[in-house]
Amino acid sequence: MGFYSRLRERRQDDEDIQNCIENIVDQLDHADDPKKPGMLLGKIQSGKTRAFLGVIARAFDRDFDIAIVLTKGTKTLASQTVKRIGRDFKEFIDNDELVLFDIMSAPEPLTKAELRRKIVIVAKKQAQNMTRIQALFDDKYPSLKERRVLLVDDEADMASVRFSKKKGEQDFDQGTIANQMDNLRRTLGRISFLQVTATPYALYLQPEDYERAPHAKGIFYPKRPAFTELLPIHDAYVGGDAYFGGHGVDDPRHYLYVPVDDREHDALRSNDGRAIRDDRLWTSDNIKVLRRSLVTFLLAVAIRRRQQKELEQSLQKYAMIIHNDTQRAAHTWQWETVQKLILAFEEAAEKGDQRLRQVFDEAYADLQRSVLADRGHLPRANECYQDVCALIADGELNVQRVNSDVQLEPLLDSETAELKLRTKANLFIGGSILDRGITVPNLLSFYYGRNPKRMQADTVLQHSRMYGARPKADLAVTRFYTSRGVFARLSQIHALETALREAFETGAHDSGVVFIQSDARGGVIPCAPSKISLSDVVAVRPNDMYLPTDFDTIASGGLRRVMKVIDASIPDDCVGTKKFVQITLNQALDLLDLIAKSLVSDSEPEFDWGAMKGLLKYYADSAGGHVLLLAETGRRLSKSASGDRSGLSILGTAELRSIVREPTRTAPAIVLLKQDGGPDLEWKAGPFWWPMLASPPQSNSCIFATKVAT
Repeated sequence: MGFYSRLRERRQDDEDIQNCIENIVDQLDHADDPKKPGMLLGKIQSGKTRAFLGVIARAFDRDFDIAIVLTKGTKTLASQTVKRIGRDFKEFIDNDELVLFDIMSAPEPLTKAELRRKIVIVAKKQAQNMTRIQALFDDKYPSLKERRVLLVDDEADMASVRFSKKKGEQDFDQGTIANQMDNLRRTLGRISFLQVTATPYALYLQPEDYERAPHAKGIFYPKRPAFTELLPIHDAYVGGDAYFGGHGVDDPRHYLYVPVDDREHDALRSNDGRAIRDDRLWTSDNIKVLRRSLVTFLLAVAIRRRQQKELEQSLQKYAMIIHNDTQRAAHTWQWETVQKLILAFEEAAEKGDQRLRQVFDEAYADLQRSVLADRGHLPRANECYQDVCALIADGELNVQRVNSDVQLEPLLDSETAELKLRTKANLFIGGSILDRGITVPNLLSFYYGRNPKRMQADTVLQHSRMYGARPKADLAVTRFYTSRGVFARLSQIHALETALREAFETGAHDSGVVFIQSDARGGVIPCAPSKISLSDVVAVRPNDMYLPTDFDTIASGGLRRVMKVIDASIPDDCVGTKKFVQITLNQALDLLDLIAKSLVSDSEPEFDWGAMKGLLKYYADSAGGHVLLLAETGRRLSKSASGDRSGLSILGTAELRSIVREPTRTAPAIVLLKQDGGPDLEWKAGPFWWPMLASPPQSNSCIFATKVAT
């Protein structure tokens, strides 16, 4: 039996993953230009490693002799990769069919017998590692240059594509690691190249022919994928759509996100006794959500373990992550603060302090909504409270800092290389070391405070350790804590990621995504993808909606005056009729300008009215200048329920959703919902009009650049 047939049988690969692996190897094997890379495009925590190990095994069946696997530049991830390959390929290693090693600890020397076997080399994307690989072929074993090699670049957008230009110079360079990879590809005559990633934007957005760019220092080998194979996603996968896709109140995913005040994130960044006082652990607003998140996590553990016991399932251990900063001093301060809270919880549980019960009641009311929406079993509150107190009293909440390879290595399971869960409830506090490739099993709670001025889509999405295979019942008690501003940016990045991914899925990644920007005259013109910053875009898919959220009204006096003008500008025959009427583009733009005067953003980033109008212009131009308008009145949505960026829950009824999302609609639509507003519903004033832009169902995905590089 071949390598892959044995691996497939042992792992029980399903038909979809088998086909994916076969397609990749076919295309690598028969590529017109082997030096042009292929891409395996998965999702974060979706089984990409499993897939590319299948590709390596199948390639060995097709006369490939050597596989080089490049990982993110940390010792931990390289070690984790070696362990994972060793586990999957154990039979081949034990039978002396294959030799596996980390390039920094290669056997010295490789025997003739070992050189005749299939060889798998793992290396970090780091200069010394890459130099050692080059020396292995150039100096130690030059005969290996004639062998057929598969280069697998895991997390291919990380370090592999990076351009820099010195101030005052026209020439640009692509970075040390990319240059070393190019040199390796140049050295080996029979090499094929596979990129593996969940975030391919740096690869996808680069110019098609950048390797021939006039101001390049030397010749850069192509890194834009020649083909893209999509990794099949299994049914248990939980990704960005769960967190940012917009879901109704009858869906447990509606309750995943919990907002955190920016001041709380800031208070946890540095040791400031004025921000978090020891005598105000129960009352300080600067740790209000953190305090509740810890109790909610313990409650989630208690609920899941009771559910498992009732179903006679094995009882699981669970994890929570706090990723608020990259600085170690901040991690220490967060660890100290959490330890103080745990001590306060222990004393309260022992003495029957009602302050703990009060926080518990808030947590129970929160999880109750999502568990019932999931139609799951919800244990009684008193039972759960006893369980939470027992977890606290028994020391089952284990808190560990993870901010370096030295600290991380002892925390990994020796067999799975996942973070080891030592107690029933495990809290990990750390920074970037918890990013790509580190698997955190059974994650129920993620407290995220990173908020750089410019968010890179590939980096930020990789922070999303809450993605991956999740039991449905786990999702019902999972919570994601971050500020409204960060959540808005993450939602924006998710929209971009989804638009680009759908273009790949439809095979239209060269023409299926439109990049546009506003010009100096107020029009809309094409925009070069390589000129945009991924933090400064608005992405809208076909039959999608773009709308303001997290806002308030202006004061009542000014609002009444603006509303009088808006009401007079809306045609009577479209108000309350649940029917679209056609208006001119200028009428639609004037309405949006008026409505913009009545609303104010509550958080950063502010809603981009310019993007809304730019998108409307583009869609209207594609539809012969037509715009559709629909207006409904009598809406009573509270301000606290106004954060759904998909717009679906804000539209309300299934009837209105079906009207707005009618697949035969060819023109862009403006949907206006007249909200009663007012203090009773948490708004400053009311009534007011809430606008939505609905893109045409048959349009291309559109990326509107709010800022463009010069």
